[in-house]
Amino acid sequence: MKIAILGGTGDIGEGFALNWAENHHIRIGSRKADKAEAAAESYRDALAGQGMKGNILGFDNRTAAEGADVIILTVPHEHVSGVIDTVRPVLDRQIIISPVVPMTKAEYFEYNPPEEGSAAEEILEMLPEGTCVVAAYHTIASGRLCSLDPAFRCDVLICGDDRHSKDVVIDLTDEIECLRPLDAGPLAAARTIESLTPMLLNLAMLNDLKDPSIKIL
Repeated sequence: MKIAILGGTGDIGEGFALNWAENHHIRIGSRKADKAEAAAESYRDALAGQGMKGNILGFDNRTAAEGADVIILTVPHEHVSGVIDTVRPVLDRQIIISPVVPMTKAEYFEYNPPEEGSAAEEILEMLPEGTCVVAAYHTIASGRLCSLDPAFRCDVLICGDDRHSKDVVIDLTDEIECLRPLDAGPLAAARTIESLTPMLLNLAMLNDLKDPSIKIL
């Protein structure tokens, strides 16, 4: 598949690119194409250092999204609407994956959902009819994902209203050796799942934990 990772120059974007590049065409998106191209080159070098090869190219966000089968929004919540405005003209029933978490930080991190109930539901309202949103990857530690370490194991809670789209994301997740996909129900469940991210960040801050994630036992 063609997978566009919008905002893919950050750590979590790198983690997805490294793990999927051997089996899929990865398109790193950024506001500036040259930044995405530099990131893509860096990711290819990282794979080569592991004795692996991958198809990773860099583009501006709109070009990355055009013709993609799956689009992942690895951008902060405050930038989501701008990114969607940029790519909306080229959206054509792609599957949109949202790991987006609306949160604020004062003394502690707090979940700050929009009126729609969750970032995923808010994003769905912004998209053209026929575009499906699947919420996933909110509790993945980017540092561990980038390490390509199969010994790191955690669970991914995946929710969405369209069965086919959710199954595609479940299958993509299952390709990553260190992740176990779990069906968490309809898209409305994102309200609970997104709130786990600030909880994990607070646990890390208060207990000196590095890259905490979730495992269901």
